[in-house]
Amino acid sequence: MKKSVSILLALVITVVFLTVNCFAYKIPLCVFYNGDEIIFPDQKPFIDSHGRTQAPARFIGEALGAEVAWYGIAKKATFVRGSDTLVLYVDKKDYTVNGERKEMDTVAVNIEGRIFIPVRYVAEAFGATVEWEDIIKTVYIILEKEKNNNDGKGEEKVVGGFKIPADTNLIVTKVKLREEIEAEFEVNLLRDNVEKQKADLKEILLQKFEPELVDEIMVHINQKKERFDVLPEKVLYSTKNNQYIWIIESRFVDINIYVYVKGYKLPT
Repeated sequence: MKKSVSILLALVITVVFLTVNCFAYKIPLCVFYNGDEIIFPDQKPFIDSHGRTQAPARFIGEALGAEVAWYGIAKKATFVRGSDTLVLYVDKKDYTVNGERKEMDTVAVNIEGRIFIPVRYVAEAFGATVEWEDIIKTVYIILEKEKNNNDGKGEEKVVGGFKIPADTNLIVTKVKLREEIEAEFEVNLLRDNVEKQKADLKEILLQKFEPELVDEIMVHINQKKERFDVLPEKVLYSTKNNQYIWIIESRFVDINIYVYVKGYKLPT
C-alpha cells in the first residue's frame, strides 16, 4: 500500500513539475525580417483564433519599408511601398492590393487603440516570402529586393567597392547609420540556392581579400548546415587591406558578415 501511495505521489509531483515548467518556459512569439528581429516596444504579436500571427500595423509596415497611415473614420489602414499599395479594414476580411480586391481568412483588429494586422497578408502583398517555425514560435519574413542590391535582372551593382553579380541571390547592402561598415553580406538559408549564395560570396570577397583569408571565412560559415545550427562569431583581419571582417553569431536562418572600412579599429 505504501509503495502504491509513493508511486502515485511521485506521478503527481512529476505532472505538477512539468506543468509549472511548461508555463515558466513559455516561448514568446517573434517576427524576423531579412534576418533582423522586429522589436515591438509595447504591445506584442499574438496568434488569433484563425491561427494567424497578428502584429502592430505600424511596426510591421515600417520594417518592410512602407509608409503607414490610419484613417479612423473609415477604420482603414494603408501601406504604401514604392508603387505598391495595400489597404486593410479593421474587422473586415476584404482588402486590396494595388486596387485588386482580395479576401483574408481572418481580420485586422483594434486593441486598445492599436491596430493589429495579419503579418502574412501584409508581407505577401509586397512580394515577401513568409515562413512559420512552430517549435520556436517565430515568423520569418524574407523580402529579396529590400536588402539585396540585385534581383537577378539587369546589370551588376557596386556596394562598398565590391561588384555584385546581377544574378546573385546573396543579400548585400550598406548598413544604414553605420559608416564604419563598408558592406554587409547575408547568406540566408530560406532563400533559393544557398550553395550559390556561398559561391557568390567567395568570389565577391576575393575581389579584395587574400585567398587564404577568404578560405578561412568560408570554412567557418560552412559549419552551419541547418537553420538552427549555432554558428559562433569570428573576427578576422586582412593585412593586405588593413580591414576587419566580423562574422556575427548565428542561431537562426541567416549568416551575416560585416566588412569594416579600411583602417577602422574594432573596440577592445
